[in-house]
Amino acid sequence: MYTIAVKIEGMDRRRRSTSLVHAILGFFLLMKSVDLYHYIQNRSLVPAIPFLAVGIVSLVYAFFRTRIDITAKHNAALRLLQTVSFFSFGFVMLRVGHTIDYASLFVWGFLTLILFFSEKRVFKETVLTFSENGVLIPGTYRDYLVTWSSLESVVARYDFITLFHRGKKYLQYQVLQDLSELELVKVNAFCKEQIEKQAAPVDGEGVKENVTNR
Repeated sequence: MYTIAVKIEGMDRRRRSTSLVHAILGFFLLMKSVDLYHYIQNRSLVPAIPFLAVGIVSLVYAFFRTRIDITAKHNAALRLLQTVSFFSFGFVMLRVGHTIDYASLFVWGFLTLILFFSEKRVFKETVLTFSENGVLIPGTYRDYLVTWSSLESVVARYDFITLFHRGKKYLQYQVLQDLSELELVKVNAFCKEQIEKQAAPVDGEGVKENVTNR
């Protein structure tokens, strides 16, 4: 089995979009905090302070993540904090607000919880795994297995890996790690061997075909 780190466009787009989502959630929490302040008739700002704080942290993280958290190791923790905040805020609004207020907060809570799980995969290292079962390609929600029987050939180079499907279709990925000539030779040889195994007739099938033709 071989693994090679590659760039996957869908993953990159999701990573870039996380900051925008943090900003949207932060603004929404700030706006709902203002609503809460009005609902309690401006008596105290204390009930809204926790949600204001999470909103502000979300905005700061959204605009400065590339500086303060380059590897996004705190992204999942902030998503979980946002999830808890939305659900807690929803229960608070259930007592003092209108239906649209707490319903929207619960909806955002569920959406943020989904983001929490999906983004944990997005920020993992993206690697192609070559095994006897096929080529495993990481996805946003689940991994995809490309079987050897569906491939015509695989070409691994130092810069790109190309999977040629039967039917003139292909998938190409940019390599993100340094590969030696020996590693490339091994990967290419392994892929060729697996594809040829799938293409070879099962024992007895060739004999059976010859007998039938006679």
